[in-house]
Formats: sequence, structure tokens, C-alpha cells
Amino acid sequence: MDLLNEIAQSPAILKEVYGDLAKPGVQQAGKALSTIIGLGNTMLWPIALLNEKAKIALKENLEKYRKKMEGISVEDVCEVAPEVGVPIAEKLSYVTNEELSEMYTELLTNASQNQKANIAHPGFVNIINNISPDEAILMKSVRNIPGIPFIEVRLMLKNKNEWNTLNSMMPGLACLSELHYPNNIHAYMSNLEGLGVFQIRQDIYMVGENIYEPLEEYARTQYSIFEKSDGDLALAFPRGKIEITPFARLLMNACFSN
Repeated sequence: MDLLNEIAQSPAILKEVYGDLAKPGVQQAGKALSTIIGLGNTMLWPIALLNEKAKIALKENLEKYRKKMEGISVEDVCEVAPEVGVPIAEKLSYVTNEELSEMYTELLTNASQNQKANIAHPGFVNIINNISPDEAILMKSVRNIPGIPFIEVRLMLKNKNEWNTLNSMMPGLACLSELHYPNNIHAYMSNLEGLGVFQIRQDIYMVGENIYEPLEEYARTQYSIFEKSDGDLALAFPRGKIEITPFARLLMNACFSN
């Protein structure tokens, strides 16, 4: 029995979602998801299809997955490990955010290939489960850079080693304008550090021309009022570096397309 016939005899979910089983990518998707479907771990999918909003989310996510599978030969497709596929299958039934959906489907696509299944670690699903869309944007924007520079903004009392911290971390991120809630950057960094994605270092800084200067100039325009209010006060900008952990490098490679 050929693969297309096997898929045709599988649970009706694939027919419901894709309609035409001969559509490019459906054979690959059917083969990759066969174990998950066969184990009944997608039991939430038929329920999702009864709800119009959930139906749209599931179909859009599985269509995105199908398109990613189009260019992969059937011979190169493997059955997705349940440890990765089951929790992703659950998320696909209700995740509507573009950034998070992209991460889930890219991870599922890598888990569906013989040559890449080893990079799809089950722990990556947990990371995606615990980040916001803005954090997904942030991670994608830094995946190819050596680290993130940041400064602390301090208001120093002249001639004394005393200060008040006005901003504990002002990072040099080009993606800030793309975030939905850029004022939440401190919370995002704290969460990503807790998840093992970033390591915030105040004891080291990046070396190179014009790395910190734009940050310092911007900070001075934002906080100069404090300095001018009293001649005994001066702004200071200790430098630091946010390191991207080796674990995060692996995660980004598995969850973001090139």
C-alpha cells in the first residue's frame, strides 16, 4: 500500500484539514504525524474543528506546516517523536500569534526530518510555551549576533561613591521598535534569563567602536533633567553585556528559519 493510501485510511483529521490529500506536502505531513495521530494524541483536534475560531487556528497552523514540508522528499521524512510532537500538536489547535506559530511549526518541521530531528529537543517546546510574542521577536532578531550591549543609567553624587539607579538596563536592540510593548523590555529580559536563553553580565562588556556610544548619547537626552537639577549630580553609564547562551543558540537554530 503506498503512502497516499495509508494517509487516506488514517483518521479523518488530515482530510478535514487539507481536503486534497494529493496536495504537495500532505504526504510528508501525514508520514511525519502518523505516530502522533495513531496514538490518539491529537484527540483535541476534532474538538477544535467544532469551534470556528479554533478551527481557523488549527487549519492555518497545519497549512503553514504543510508548506514547510513541501520541499522535503518523502524519503527524508521521519515520524515525529511524541515527546516533541504531542505538546506542539496541542498548541497548534489554538495558537494564533504569528511569531509563536512560526516557532512551533518550524520546530515541528525540523523534528519531521531524518537529518534534523536531533536538533528538535523536547525542552524547546517548554521555552516557547513560556515566552510572549515580543520575546519571540526579540530572540529572532538577536540569533546571529555575538551578544547584546547594555548600559545602566546612574545618577552619581559628585566626589562621593554614591548613586541612584535610574535605569538598571538600557539594551542596544534594533528590534525595540518592532515590539508591541517595548516598555516591558526589563520583564522580557528577566524572563528570558530565567529560561536560560540570556545571561545578563554586569562584569564584562563588548569591545569595539561605536557599540555603547549611541546608547549613552540617547540616555543622556532622556535623563539630563536629573543632572541639571543640581550641580552636585552627574550621570554615569556602567557598561554590560547580555550573552546568548549555547542552549539558546541551539533553540534559535531549531525554531527559526534562515
